[in-house]
Amino acid sequence: MAETDTGVAVGGLGKIVGDAVIAFNHTNVMYPLVTAKQTVKGAITVQFPDYTKVASSSVGAATDGSDYSSVTSITTAARSATISEHVIRADVTDLAVMGNAEDLTGNVGKILGNAVSAKLDADLTALGIAFSQTECGAGTSLALSHVFGAMRQLRAASAPFPYNLILSPKQVWGSKGIISLLHDDAVTGSNSKPMSLMGAKGEEAMANGWVGSIAGFDVYWSDQIGEDIGSGGDAAGFAFSKGAIGLGVGANGLFRIESERNASFRSTEYVATGFWGEVEIKDSFGVYILSDVS
Repeated sequence: MAETDTGVAVGGLGKIVGDAVIAFNHTNVMYPLVTAKQTVKGAITVQFPDYTKVASSSVGAATDGSDYSSVTSITTAARSATISEHVIRADVTDLAVMGNAEDLTGNVGKILGNAVSAKLDADLTALGIAFSQTECGAGTSLALSHVFGAMRQLRAASAPFPYNLILSPKQVWGSKGIISLLHDDAVTGSNSKPMSLMGAKGEEAMANGWVGSIAGFDVYWSDQIGEDIGSGGDAAGFAFSKGAIGLGVGANGLFRIESERNASFRSTEYVATGFWGEVEIKDSFGVYILSDVS
């Protein structure tokens, strides 16, 4: 059994220790950006209606005083997200707690909660790969034209604002990422030239190391996005409108952390559980942006 005992929890045993250094995942990226609905008690499925767009060609001219006999059907498709459990468990022994000068039990709860939150982001970002509309492609470096291309496709689909651009760390800060597209400090021969910046966005990137928006998109990053898709050194970013992805949340909330005493093992079990289900609602409201980051 993979218990947290004195054999593995050695970071603070019998010593004066500093503040705990914990590696957390970057989380809670996707939840505010998708269409979320909580189930009610007695149900574990959330259904999202997907309305088919009615074209302007369905609108006809009418004659004053006459009956307009043409009927247009308003059609919808049902997209269902079924709630499932997402669980992580850690067992902490009494001796490990007694021998640690830091708050081992408190840190365990934070770490488990962060892991569940990261799993939620991982499940939601995985849907970005399923969008049938694409920009860029395997082995191709990201360009601003690809970002504008994603904007074109979302506007053509009449996707409602706001639009979000979700990228991997390398798609933002890598040598072939968004930040690198906003400045130019190339060397010609042996002579470097002054850095040139792309206006206010280039200045924002240099001052903050980040751009909050570009080409009409709010920009976000997630460390749950794969950066070696198909072992080809490509990252799987995507652009989408809120209506593209649905998230069903359990009737009792998104997640919980519980503890249970196991006296015979002289330990306490900590269990974090997430309750959700995710579904693609409207494929045309998303664009898959696969780009080379190698």
